[in-house]
Amino acid sequence: MLVEGNSLIKAVHQSRLRLARLLLEGGAYINESNERGETPLMVACKSKHVDARGVSKAKMVRYLLENEADPNIQDKSGKTALMHACLERAGPEVVSLLLRSGADLSLQDHSSCSALVYAIDADDPETLQVLLSACKARGKEVIIITTAKSPCGKLTTKQYLNTPPAGAPRGPGPCALPWSRAAPGGCRTKSRATGPSPQRRTCRRAPRPPRTRTRTRTPPSQPLLPP
Repeated sequence: MLVEGNSLIKAVHQSRLRLARLLLEGGAYINESNERGETPLMVACKSKHVDARGVSKAKMVRYLLENEADPNIQDKSGKTALMHACLERAGPEVVSLLLRSGADLSLQDHSSCSALVYAIDADDPETLQVLLSACKARGKEVIIITTAKSPCGKLTTKQYLNTPPAGAPRGPGPCALPWSRAAPGGCRTKSRATGPSPQRRTCRRAPRPPRTRTRTRTPPSQPLLPP
């Protein structure tokens, strides 16, 4: 991961909590962004830096949030810290911290994708459970109904929040998700592939007829009598 930005962003990327604290106490602005518009909180959510002297991702995120880091700032691609956390599989603990600090689930980036979409595309059911529980607690209805694969095999999910498009099937519960497993939170799964999709065929062998053995006896040949 290429790190750009100020000293605080670099300290956060390296999980150096003491250095980040010293920089903030020295007057560093906690929401200052780099050239891509990423804040220290976003970098903390997406960083995969491993260092024995560094703290855990959740501890760094908690510290930044306690010092008034804004979870709803969007970078130049429109992504928030919550979207980065879901996209990079930061885990349910980090996502829960962001949600408790006011992260907005309904925000979308410039590709019209939200944190829910990124959690599904990342195949992270535990994080998805946290997001759905937050939707339910905030009284939001979530309907995600379209899933398709691009020619290169990449999963693409489209989301409709609160108001489904005309003619789209509605799920039986508060959410309908294109999920291969049982959807969490008591929601049934539902998916609608965009474009033609190959139908799965279930092939069963026809039962074999019982074998019947037929024995034929050849009568012994009669000796020829002399004329």
